[in-house]
Amino acid sequence: MKDMRFPPLSLRAILPVLTLLLFGSACRKAEPPSAIVDSVREAGAGDVTAASEPGIEDWLRKHQDVAVQVNAMCAPARQNGNAEWGDTTEGKVCLAARNAAMSTYRSPRDGKGYHPNQ
Repeated sequence: MKDMRFPPLSLRAILPVLTLLLFGSACRKAEPPSAIVDSVREAGAGDVTAASEPGIEDWLRKHQDVAVQVNAMCAPARQNGNAEWGDTTEGKVCLAARNAAMSTYRSPRDGKGYHPNQ
């Protein structure tokens, strides 16, 4: 019986496939400029395009004045955004801002906040 080994693939056959895989997986769709993202970056959050939503939210909870301001800026963007908007940097920032700004609510009756330090 013959030896049932596969013929070795040449480097010429493998190199184009590897090149396409590397370049195809490294490409990211460029996002349009956003005043919301720029305002958070200018407030000191750094490059939020590489940050996770929980990381952005953590920073905004430490800077609640920025969270409230950004949350207000996000209202029109939330209304007009499509299904992919939440996955953009602006969407992540707006979700984090909404979550962080929620804890700043004060009751109109007695002016007390949800947290003991408010």
